[in-house]
Amino acid sequence: MSAHAADPALARYTDAIGDRARAIAQLDDATILAEEAKLAPIASDLLRKVAPLIRKGGTGTAVQEFLLDQYAQHGWLPMMFGYRGYPAAVAVSVNNQVSAAPPTDVPFPDAALVKVELIAASAQAHVAQVWTFATPNATPAQRQLLMTARRALANGVAHVQGGERLANVGAAIQQELDAGHAVAVREFAGYAMGQARIQKPQVLGYKVEGDSPLMQPGQVLNVYVIAKAGTVGVRYQPPDFWSLLSTDGADGVMLSAMVEVTADGHRLLSRMLD
Repeated sequence: MSAHAADPALARYTDAIGDRARAIAQLDDATILAEEAKLAPIASDLLRKVAPLIRKGGTGTAVQEFLLDQYAQHGWLPMMFGYRGYPAAVAVSVNNQVSAAPPTDVPFPDAALVKVELIAASAQAHVAQVWTFATPNATPAQRQLLMTARRALANGVAHVQGGERLANVGAAIQQELDAGHAVAVREFAGYAMGQARIQKPQVLGYKVEGDSPLMQPGQVLNVYVIAKAGTVGVRYQPPDFWSLLSTDGADGVMLSAMVEVTADGHRLLSRMLD
């Protein structure tokens, strides 16, 4: 963690990131929504370009360097760096690292599920998408977990509609996770996006009982699927307590997509990756 925090190539972003977040917070909703609609598919395309790096011997550091170069070409800033002290620009979590692991030079194993968290901003809006990639020699069980998560994300997005309960999204996600014998991770959740990158309401990726907020037309929701194989249970890894690990060593998976709520349904802003 300290190696990333001390890296001048990242530390130099600090002031610019704060300035950009404050500037976006002053913009009107229509301007932000129009920009989000432009940024989300570009972010998906950048993640698609990451896929060839996810192979035996590849590293999280290489993924971060690639995305930082792409951000610079688009005029984006890495908004994950410094968020609540986070030491990296891109989280790259491998196998039983469920989420938020800072990238390292440790080579990816032959069989792996690699979660890449793209979080950035242009001058007018935030953009975020997470995707899980399987290495070419990923095991059948790993591929099955990933396919279950993809179905869960598609089902959750399908239930985004103005005037309907937000809990419908989480219930739809859990329905597919249960069918695929995957366990929802409840420590993290999706969220609404706008003047702030993360704002209310939370978008839970699992079923809850009772009332929940109604989805409002014009909202942009970042719908997340965060799940694992095996049994319930995750923990944060010391000494930095950034990386979320499965307690039983089972693989984790995480996917997300930005979705605009409309009166008659939704508009998918991100692209689903193959």
